[in-house]
Amino acid sequence: MRIEAERVKPLDMIFTVDLEDWFCSPELSLADWKRYPFRLEKPTHLLLDMLDEKNAKGTFFVLGWIAEHKPGLVKEIHRRGHEIASHGYAHRLVYKQSRLEFKEDIRHSKTLLEQLTGSEVRGYRAPCFSMTEWGLELLEEEGFNYDSSLMPHSFAGDSGGLGEYPNAGMSFPIKGKLIEYPLPVQRIGNLHIPWGGGGYYRLYPYELFRYGVKSWLKRHDYFLFYIHPYDLDKEQPRIFRSTWSSSFRRYYGLGGTRRKIERMLTEYECTSIEHYEHQAEGMVSHG
Repeated sequence: MRIEAERVKPLDMIFTVDLEDWFCSPELSLADWKRYPFRLEKPTHLLLDMLDEKNAKGTFFVLGWIAEHKPGLVKEIHRRGHEIASHGYAHRLVYKQSRLEFKEDIRHSKTLLEQLTGSEVRGYRAPCFSMTEWGLELLEEEGFNYDSSLMPHSFAGDSGGLGEYPNAGMSFPIKGKLIEYPLPVQRIGNLHIPWGGGGYYRLYPYELFRYGVKSWLKRHDYFLFYIHPYDLDKEQPRIFRSTWSSSFRRYYGLGGTRRKIERMLTEYECTSIEHYEHQAEGMVSHG
């Protein structure tokens, strides 16, 4: 039986979180980060409580630097049944690192998270979706099973050289045994528009987002969603104002994110990448 030919039910949505704080930006150095107060615990606990209320699970792509400074939070996420994956250590764009720097970054993060949780870290997501071809090779070499860094939208610019991959929608082998879980984009005219979450989720009215998800699920087995804790933090300091567009995308709609997620969790069955893979394997074994 071909797994692609049948809906994996009751799943509708893979729920993922990029666990970083409001100041964890490539625009700032690690030394800069230390100057700012942590704010991620409150919105992260809010996300955990909302997921618990609906008996939903998620994959948390955790920055190694955050794990070092907030180990108790990472342990709690794991204890509450969610998958822990890597977001790298220092939130540096992949294509601005050397191969050696990237290898050390992902190895350090993976080791740190596995020591904290006692569980294998199987997945990775590049900061700002900045993956490269050689980065994928190193992920496989370092023992990762999957990547979730491909978002082939029309505004990606210098996205590390992965723009030539088609908008597959579903997971697919991308490099050797490494599996890619791409982020959803919607085609509108000649443009491919990001639809998976984050700042874009805050920009769209919920009904428009929901319409896009409904359209996506007619053609694909699941919808992959992502969010950051700071997307729920309307009181965060406004320090990223280099351009009007980046400021707007970073801060617009912060006050409405909680309500949107609560509604989304009510309307869709949400789970982690790890659990989705277990479901898919079960279908194959019984097919």
